[in-house]
Amino acid sequence: MSTSNSGFLAGAADIGRRLLRDRAALLGFALILLLVLAALFAPWLATHPTDVYEIHTARRLTPPGAEHWLGTDRMGADIYSRLLFGARITILIAVIAVGTAVLIGVPIGLVAGYYRNWFSDLLMRLSDIFLAVPQIVLAIAIAQTLGPSIENVILALSATYWPFWARLVYAETRSVKNETFVEAAIALGASAPRVMLLHILPNIASAIIVRTSIGMGATILTAAALGFLGLGAPPPTPEWGRTIAESREYLPEAWWYALAPGIAIFLVVMGFNLLGDGLRDILDPRIRRGGREP
Repeated sequence: MSTSNSGFLAGAADIGRRLLRDRAALLGFALILLLVLAALFAPWLATHPTDVYEIHTARRLTPPGAEHWLGTDRMGADIYSRLLFGARITILIAVIAVGTAVLIGVPIGLVAGYYRNWFSDLLMRLSDIFLAVPQIVLAIAIAQTLGPSIENVILALSATYWPFWARLVYAETRSVKNETFVEAAIALGASAPRVMLLHILPNIASAIIVRTSIGMGATILTAAALGFLGLGAPPPTPEWGRTIAESREYLPEAWWYALAPGIAIFLVVMGFNLLGDGLRDILDPRIRRGGREP
């Protein structure tokens, strides 16, 4: 085994040990793992997998019981089964939207932070324009213009979220560029793309990972808000935000209708936030030097 592979495995093992000692981060990881497993095995875990998109008026708004663990909705569909299939939509929206935002924001921040010219200033002013408007307001405007669909929600979130990564990477790049090892690489004749990709990017990867974890939670919450406003997936898609919006008409009698998706959103967002905070403590060397690591 090569020295580089040994070093990578040792670093990964060290991160794993630190993660196991951080109970909050471990709880967050467990919640996220639960979401992923629920999405992957939804057809087998659901008690009524064939009824997710069907209408059963005879059993509409049935309270929780032995047959329907979380009750039924206004169409008589099993809420527990729809919750599991809705996890797939949640993961799809979050992964694609955040992934697209990272692919857009990281290169922009990297280039703008490395070069100090009018082009880098233009890129940062462009991100400032997006950041000047609250993300949820801009996402609502874009989704309203394009119409309700999963694809448009992903587009709205991606278009409004990339500046957060661009700003983060810009600041980190400006800081790392002044380090001795970067100046040495430049003095030895390394090209700008090589310096950015091989020397700067690996040293700011921890900040990107932490921001991505926390960003996943924020994206899920914003997607649920868009669904609640009727700008997300159209019915009868089992999207969590839309389910809560549909339940308003039947509250407080059918309290279970909104309770299940509401708790699901809360737990998933909390999971990503806890994991992000834990990864920040583990991966950020400045925090470890400050004595916060056990």
